[in-house]
Amino acid sequence: MAKNDITSEFLKDCMAAAVMRLLEQWPLDKIQVKQICDASGYHRASWFRAFHSKSEAVTYHMVRLWQLYCERHDLKEYNDWVIDNAEAWFRYNYEIRDTLRLLQRRGLMNELADSFTATLHDHHTSDPIRAYHTSMFAFSLYGILREWIIRDFDQPPEAMARIVRDIIASML
Repeated sequence: MAKNDITSEFLKDCMAAAVMRLLEQWPLDKIQVKQICDASGYHRASWFRAFHSKSEAVTYHMVRLWQLYCERHDLKEYNDWVIDNAEAWFRYNYEIRDTLRLLQRRGLMNELADSFTATLHDHHTSDPIRAYHTSMFAFSLYGILREWIIRDFDQPPEAMARIVRDIIASML
């Protein structure tokens, strides 16, 4: 990774984290760019180079949380659905459940869905079967996670992984 890429990623991480902290106090549409810049320590011009919208910053933050979790836990195939990662994926979501509750409370479930699309769905593939495959898993997993959030994480991660394995097995 080039130095500029690392710097840009760090800037985006800081600004997106600032948005998430501000979300604890205000709805997204009430947060001003000046507040984000003050909270992150960066200038307005940096904000507009990094993001097109506050929603984009939320989506970016969710994608980065998953990437960083995968790096910490040495999960190699984090941008594809691998059944062997099911338990780790549910443990990750359980670990960030307060963030997920915040997104639900603030009406930002579309941003969460967008993070699934950004992570799992390969828009650039020329193979239509691959595109349908990744799309199916991205939106299926989002639906399962959404239901788990609504049910306030009523099942432990291990049980959720078993549920997904059972659903997949019943489809075969």
